[in-house]
Amino acid sequence: MKKRRRSIGELISSFVFFFGGLWLILEGKNLYSEGAILKSLLVFLGGTMSVAAAFRFQIQRLFEDKND
Repeated sequence: MKKRRRSIGELISSFVFFFGGLWLILEGKNLYSEGAILKSLLVFLGGTMSVAAAFRFQIQRLFEDKND
């Protein structure tokens, strides 16, 4: 298995996805406490997907390793 170096752009985008996702999750919790249930669920879902996107390269490696 060849070790691949990550570029600076990949690191920056991963940090942006991670912290943006955390911010969206917190905003979803705030919207839920204000009573906007549907809006909060959509914002929370977006935040969860964004946090998952921060780990997209690790997830890809897991699936590549299983197929080898």
